[in-house]
Amino acid sequence: MAKAILKGPLVLWHCSFASREKNLPELLKENKYFPFQVQQPKVFVIEYYKDMIWKGLVIFLLSLGLSILHFKAPRGTQDFTVFFVFGMLTGLWLSISNIHKRRLIINHIKEVYQFYIKGILWQEGPLHQIYVRLIAQPDAYGKRYYSLIINGYRLEVLTLAALTDQFELLDSVGRRIARNLNLNFFDYEDVSTRHVIRHLPPERYDYDDDDMDYGENMSV
Repeated sequence: MAKAILKGPLVLWHCSFASREKNLPELLKENKYFPFQVQQPKVFVIEYYKDMIWKGLVIFLLSLGLSILHFKAPRGTQDFTVFFVFGMLTGLWLSISNIHKRRLIINHIKEVYQFYIKGILWQEGPLHQIYVRLIAQPDAYGKRYYSLIINGYRLEVLTLAALTDQFELLDSVGRRIARNLNLNFFDYEDVSTRHVIRHLPPERYDYDDDDMDYGENMSV
């Protein structure tokens, strides 16, 4: 059931306790260009809703449920009304502010990517500014956990798998996704011989300060 629901615009949602990275090889067998679909040869597109929608709903419903239990129970020495109201408002804001569908197009014919929100073009850029990457995050004991993402200049992060110690699996799958989509692949280290560069910036590319922030996230 969960597998059937998480299709189409919900393909990046991960609502179960199962490890997402273990499903990636199977998803790639079903769709070589996962998480994108082929619009036409050399043109890939993904339409998606941010997972903050369901997370906001969970916060809202949890706050609502706790507030009902609180008001039905004998009054204690503390009143948590403000806390519950804040939780419900926060949940609603997260859901409503992220409710618009996103659309990301990788166009190898025009050698650009295009990012749309509500059908409005928010960003268009050359292909060297979009990439597949491994991200490393150490825990309190120094053990590394890894995430696999698709990101780029003025794009939202598309998380394909998060916080796992399965480095070899994510590395292999990430390289396959980057190869199939013909995108750059970056290792978790900024300077590494494991990067795979398929698209280079023009020799006389004029960067301004904002252009250097390839990891910028957007919230609309």
